[in-house]
Amino acid sequence: MSTKINRFLEIFRWVGVAIGIFFAFYWGTNPQSQFNIFAIFSVVSVAGFTAIEGLFFSVSASEVSGYTDGGAYQRQSTLHFLALAVTMILSLIFGWGFYAYLSLLMLMLIFLALSSINHLYNGFKERFV
Repeated sequence: MSTKINRFLEIFRWVGVAIGIFFAFYWGTNPQSQFNIFAIFSVVSVAGFTAIEGLFFSVSASEVSGYTDGGAYQRQSTLHFLALAVTMILSLIFGWGFYAYLSLLMLMLIFLALSSINHLYNGFKERFV
C-alpha cells in the first residue's frame, strides 16, 4: 500500500510543477512575475512532497528507489527538503521577492543535480545492479 502512496507523491510533485507553469502564464503579467509564480509552485511542490514522503513513507520510498533504508542520511535529506519548502513559503509570506525565489529554486536544482550525479556514480560502482 505504501508504495502506491509513494508513486502518487511522485505524480503530485510533477503535477504541482505543471500547475505552476499554468498559473505562471495565467496570473503572471510579465516574465519576472511568471518566474516568481513558477518558482514558488515548483519548490513547494517538489521539495514539499519529497519531505512528506521522507517523513511518513521513508521505508517504502527506499524500496521504490532500490536503496536500503538510508537512516540518518535519508532523514537529513528529508529535513533539507522540508526546510527548503518552508523557507519558500516564508519568503512568499514576507514578500522577499524575485532573488529569494531564484535562490531557493537554484538551491533545489543544484541539490537534485548533485543527487543525480551521486546516483550515477553508485550505478557505475555497483554495475547498475
